Amino acid sequence: MALLLLGCGTDTLPQASAPDVSVQPREPVAGLVEPVQDPKLNPLFGPDEVLGSLPRGRQDPFSPPPRALAEASADQEGRANSGDVRLMGVSAANGMVRAFVSFNGQTGPVATGDVGGPGTPWLPDGLAVAAIDVQRGQLVLARDGRPLPVIQL
Repeated sequence: MALLLLGCGTDTLPQASAPDVSVQPREPVAGLVEPVQDPKLNPLFGPDEVLGSLPRGRQDPFSPPPRALAEASADQEGRANSGDVRLMGVSAANGMVRAFVSFNGQTGPVATGDVGGPGTPWLPDGLAVAAIDVQRGQLVLARDGRPLPVIQL
């Protein structure tokens, strides 16, 4: 297979030419520059000032936000300390699903299969965790293998 290239032009290379350059400095024309009034801009804050004004994070990332704590304490007073299990949050990390529950003033994490008792004081005695739905924010507890009503976040 042969390849034939054709083109049009001259056999000689074009000569480069340098543009004429004036070495004399030019003076600005007085009539073209107009004075600008001071815009009275406010100086920007420094990085330390900006970072110092931001609120700091919480000590415990799994604890409910302060607003939720205030609402929970108002609910607790309204219920006259009935002792109901309350769902405070759910999480799924590294394949481990946990729910954070509160009962009788104690709060802690539970997983599917956990049973309330001395080792888990944040669940009533004999109450077991049947299921945790992270997507819906739901907790299903069971007593003697029978599921109880769903607890919603």
